[in-house]
Amino acid sequence: MHALFHNPYQKGQYDYLVYRRKQQLLAALICAFFVVAFVAAGLLIFHKRKNLLMIPGLMMVLPMANFLVTYLAIAAFKPLSAERREQVKAFDDAGMSLYHLIYVDEKGKRQYLDYTVVYQNAIVAYCSKITKERKAPVETDCILRLKKKNINLRLKIYTEWEAFMERLGDIDPEVPEDEAAKVEKAEELLLGMSL
Repeated sequence: MHALFHNPYQKGQYDYLVYRRKQQLLAALICAFFVVAFVAAGLLIFHKRKNLLMIPGLMMVLPMANFLVTYLAIAAFKPLSAERREQVKAFDDAGMSLYHLIYVDEKGKRQYLDYTVVYQNAIVAYCSKITKERKAPVETDCILRLKKKNINLRLKIYTEWEAFMERLGDIDPEVPEDEAAKVEKAEELLLGMSL
């Protein structure tokens, strides 16, 4: 049971979202099984719909729905391809990479960020699916929320992989020791703003 609710990967790691998707689906299916089992047992034993076994069966519907909604919300997101992941390996090795973040702004709107690099001067992200109208508000929201926590980094979202890789070419994958704490705190805050 512990394995069902414990994700061995941390938020921001490459495999986190894929594992979480499987967890949510499995939990929804287990809940659905119990709903059907209690309702069927109640009908078989008591031969009427109003019986005591309907209560636990119906009580399992809400957790099942919660797990299913979470699964459906993250099922639409595709993981970064292995080829692209190999292209950013230097940033992985330096601990500057965050994968598959579902950024939630202060109004509760969600935006999927495929890949993010946090370094001493800024946060750069690749987002395969974002509209021009949505891009600027997400960047502004993140910048303002980081400033409230005394982190003066800006977020720049790229929608084309080639432009994103060109920008990463200008970033040194080695973080200076005096900036490491700032980068780590920015990563923690960004993870805190994400599902």
